Amino acid sequence: MKPAKRYQNIGISLIRQINALATTQSVNLGIGEPNLEPDDTLREMAMRVAASGSWHYTANAGNLSLRKKIVAGTGLDPKDEICVTAGTQQALYAIFQAYVDEGDEVLVPDPGFVAYPTLTTICGGTPVPYALEPPDWKLDAGAVLKKITKRTKLIVVNSPSNPLGSVIDRDALQAIAQAGPLIVSDEIYSQIWYQAPPPSMLGMGRNVIVLNGLSKSHGMTGLRLGWILADQAVLKPILTAHSYIATCASAFSQQLAEMILDAPEWNEAWLASVRAQFREQREAALYSVEHELEAKIPPPAGAFYVFAPVPAADTLSFAKTLATDEGVLVIPGVAFGNAGEGFVRISFAAATGTIGTGIERMGRYLRAASR
Repeated sequence: MKPAKRYQNIGISLIRQINALATTQSVNLGIGEPNLEPDDTLREMAMRVAASGSWHYTANAGNLSLRKKIVAGTGLDPKDEICVTAGTQQALYAIFQAYVDEGDEVLVPDPGFVAYPTLTTICGGTPVPYALEPPDWKLDAGAVLKKITKRTKLIVVNSPSNPLGSVIDRDALQAIAQAGPLIVSDEIYSQIWYQAPPPSMLGMGRNVIVLNGLSKSHGMTGLRLGWILADQAVLKPILTAHSYIATCASAFSQQLAEMILDAPEWNEAWLASVRAQFREQREAALYSVEHELEAKIPPPAGAFYVFAPVPAADTLSFAKTLATDEGVLVIPGVAFGNAGEGFVRISFAAATGTIGTGIERMGRYLRAASR
């Protein structure tokens, strides 16, 4: 029995393939999941929802009360300019299903998150990579605009970036917003920053679709809660696709999100502690990369990744061998596009001791291989 043609050349992502090599003894610096645990307040919120919250369907777009809280102060209409989704991965799927046809082109960052080109291919489109150049991984808006053709349907931007941790400046975002095609701005890491909050594309144009959620900022990856913000006309077909993919996001997760947003003082303190924790872990990762891998790289401005150079021509083989022989999981840069070859993504969403141990083992392996 043959699968549908759209899936015949689609496999499990390299991120998941590498993480499938993990054992109970592995040092996991691979998966993009924050090492955050709920505090007493967040646990108490969850218990209240479990004890007295609704277990029934919500509206396809999510509870209106939650939608109102998410868009408060944005000028968006909570009735028809926001859709609450089962995480931003499902949000992306709905957007691509709603807009990408056979023969369409989608501009995607290279290096960039694995889902962007894959979803394009599933929909019959052609992913067109635009380069982000090391060591700072800055986006050149002019270079992106030169990639636009009459077949360009979407331009995807991701800031802060997975896998790079880089942030796109406001001028570049505005230039892209004015280019014409629909823009998908994936801002799921927007609350994890180290110097200043990253600029958002929200409000930069009626052609802009913004994605966000609580997965990364609140350690709620397994609760699957995200959202899409867009002009009413742009959102309408996305909401239709979403209704057939997921019906609605988890009622439990929606009600928990509403409690979080109803506690602004606690939430601000929580986010400050999250940034402080990741700042400490970032410094541990940068120190180890410099001393064990002999690479001094610019500190990532957001998210919880470093994209570290490794002297290996085939980073996929390197990552697999490192996982099986040294018990350390990192993601080969080629998983994020051709421009990622020669790098690995190291997640510093781990205890500082774990970060040091994992990168020390990596450095030891590289030194032995070079002899």
